[in-house]
Amino acid sequence: MRPELHDLRRDKILRAAHAAFVGKGFTRTRMEEVARGARVANATVYAYFDTKEILFEAVVAQALASYDGLFDAVEKTASDDVARSLTAYGRVYFRFMADPTVRGIYRTVSAETVHKPELGMMLYRSAHRLLGGVLQRMLTRYTEQDLLAIAEIPVAARMFEGMIEHVTLTISMLQGDTAQPLHPAETYVPEVVRAFLAAHKPGAASRP
Repeated sequence: MRPELHDLRRDKILRAAHAAFVGKGFTRTRMEEVARGARVANATVYAYFDTKEILFEAVVAQALASYDGLFDAVEKTASDDVARSLTAYGRVYFRFMADPTVRGIYRTVSAETVHKPELGMMLYRSAHRLLGGVLQRMLTRYTEQDLLAIAEIPVAARMFEGMIEHVTLTISMLQGDTAQPLHPAETYVPEVVRAFLAAHKPGAASRP
């Protein structure tokens, strides 16, 4: 089989699998349904993906693939202008958490974690590889330069990202994958940065 045909067939399977997983959930989706959606034989799906778990992991990887390099680029271009650099990170993170494809993956995993907790860990690892600790490294750098005062870097990073998740990912869990964020990134992200900087300006960590 020519490489381009191989890639095309694999992409068709992944698109059909994504639609099935987010539409019916992981447990209720069968490989035969994915094959029908992709208009290929059952054996073809298994030729690419041995198990449903492996197929789902590939669907997650494809959903995150379009963000490969974006977070690294933010880190590489970060300057001593803390507000500007954190705003750049926040905008990429906002875009990531407002993406309907990404939201569908998170919603599907959340619905299955009671019975399939391994899916949650798989998604966590995939997202961790994508983000790569970029924000924590940025905050560490700014703290070492006395541009910020942060006692617990991991906690501060999660608080920053959590403020963005609240208006992007959380609303999608309640109103659907295509629900609009509660606030636009252009106005919300700068407010997140302003509040974060106010809480972590030098001297803040030593206050009672």
